[in-house]
Amino acid sequence: MKLHFKDVGKLQRGIKELSCELGFTISEREDADVVVQAIMDEGEIVSVNAQPGLATIRYGSDSARFFRGLGILIGELKEGNDNISRSETPLFIHNGGMLDVSRNAVMRPEIIKFMIRRMALMGLNTLMLYTEDTYEIEDRPYFGYMRGRYTKEEIKDIDSYALLFGIELIPCVQFLAHLTTALRWRCAAPYKDMPNILLVGEEETYKLIDDMLKSISECFTTKRLHMGMDEAHALGRGQYLVRNGYRDQIDIFLEHLDKITEMAKGYGFEPMMWSDMFFSMLAPGKADYDLGVEFDHSIKENVPEGVRQIFWDYYNDSKDFYTINIDKHKCLGDDTIFAGGIWAWVGGSVVYDLTLQNTLPALNACKEKGIKDVFATIWHNGAESNLILSLAGLQIFAEFDYSGEYDEGSVAKRFNACCNANYEDFLALSKVEEPRLKLKADNASRYLLYNDPLIGLFDKHVKELDIGDHYEKLREDFEDRGPTDGPIKPAFDVIRKLIAVLELKADFGVRLKGAYDKKDVKTLKDMKDECLEIMKRLDALRISHRQAWMLYNKPFGWETLEARYGALYARFSTTKERIGAFIQGDIDSIEELEAERLSYDCDIKRAGTGKFGAGWGTFTQIYTAGIL
Repeated sequence: MKLHFKDVGKLQRGIKELSCELGFTISEREDADVVVQAIMDEGEIVSVNAQPGLATIRYGSDSARFFRGLGILIGELKEGNDNISRSETPLFIHNGGMLDVSRNAVMRPEIIKFMIRRMALMGLNTLMLYTEDTYEIEDRPYFGYMRGRYTKEEIKDIDSYALLFGIELIPCVQFLAHLTTALRWRCAAPYKDMPNILLVGEEETYKLIDDMLKSISECFTTKRLHMGMDEAHALGRGQYLVRNGYRDQIDIFLEHLDKITEMAKGYGFEPMMWSDMFFSMLAPGKADYDLGVEFDHSIKENVPEGVRQIFWDYYNDSKDFYTINIDKHKCLGDDTIFAGGIWAWVGGSVVYDLTLQNTLPALNACKEKGIKDVFATIWHNGAESNLILSLAGLQIFAEFDYSGEYDEGSVAKRFNACCNANYEDFLALSKVEEPRLKLKADNASRYLLYNDPLIGLFDKHVKELDIGDHYEKLREDFEDRGPTDGPIKPAFDVIRKLIAVLELKADFGVRLKGAYDKKDVKTLKDMKDECLEIMKRLDALRISHRQAWMLYNKPFGWETLEARYGALYARFSTTKERIGAFIQGDIDSIEELEAERLSYDCDIKRAGTGKFGAGWGTFTQIYTAGIL
């Protein structure tokens, strides 16, 4: 299909980047199959009108609106529709995603560009890069050392590429907490309060932050800056306490916020920050954004002028929760931003059930309350999942934006047009995290994968579930799911290999202890042989995951995943030997299997339900009761 574009100006390069993927060629002649007229309009609008041989795309505000229109046009033409009349007015001024590139997996620039092209077709216009210490700072070689940090040239290249499509690349950094990897080095001692928190009030700390700001200002075109400032619950309780004595956290917090805001504005930035600390400091020990928190309206006077607050939440399914908290944010400033979440952080898959369950009430609350800026966070705690699988979540945010509602059929159609993938396949990913179809367990693939075959810290919780049967059916279901080629395929290949491991491993420890308690020698012999098959499947998963990792991410950080896979492989080798030694009479007992299984969270009522929270998600917590 040949298209001739008129009056596209600066859009031309973006159109060229998309032409191959969308399956059209750009013609210089007006006798092309379709002549596409671009008209920049006032206001927020996307309008696509077409008749045979002629199409018009009206767009307002920014180039991202045009590229959404182009995606709609090409999608309809591919379906044989050349009479088109479609107009959309987006709810939000800014909408997009935040990629976590700090939790071991630093996404390759070319994969970020792939996601940028998909976002452009969706009509999203914002992309944040969450970088704790994964960006370069001149003369600070240990900042991001061996972490795969981005060079300045790489960020500048991503930034300029995003601008081709009207997408604003925004730095999302940390100026207070979440800096464990940056503060681990001996040279960080002068500005470390706690293992993950900066030592506020110290000259060396502000020298570091000034270097951060300088580096960021040299890499990004935007003047918007996300300063972080979240979850610093132990602020002032380490070296700060030793040096200064006890002070109220909120006083320490506000003094630091004043200082870094002044510094950021000195570089011309327009700062924003996570807002949760204002809530948690008034409700210690309670959940983030506890509804019982009441602000004195005078607190607004203490928040530096121009610092926009970001209300984030991914865990609640009540619209009232969101509307009440949006109202509370008026005490902290005007123009609140909302951040939802695409559940990619709890295991090897993405939990779209919970993404939809908690996102739709939030977006409806934003619609009702007139919130104009939203984005979807894509966190990567543990780094087991491949973030390319979050694309369907971005489509959900986009379609709600442009239609004001969620319609699964409409999202599926647009997702196919934007990503050349089946939306239903992505929704099915939730089943990987559920031991049974109707049982919501946030991180099943993680705790079932890392649960030790002999120690079995989680065995008590899954004893009564038909987990093996669930993953056997899921293995068959996923044989034909996902694209057959292209950048998304390797992520589905990893999912298939993960399911194959869990088919045997998920309840292995429960079955092993059951056979041991009964002294069922025949079953023990069979399970000894089963160890070899699980080891084979584990290695296939490791190799598949390694291939996907090297495609999607820089190699740094893979060593953590490989260490986990190696530990699991070695443990099944040991399990095989232990079973064999017992059967042969070389040992009188398998001491690990003699031990009684207790509920992990000391809550006997939940034993056997499979219900765990994402907070139980680290390898070390799941794998051993010892020190790793």
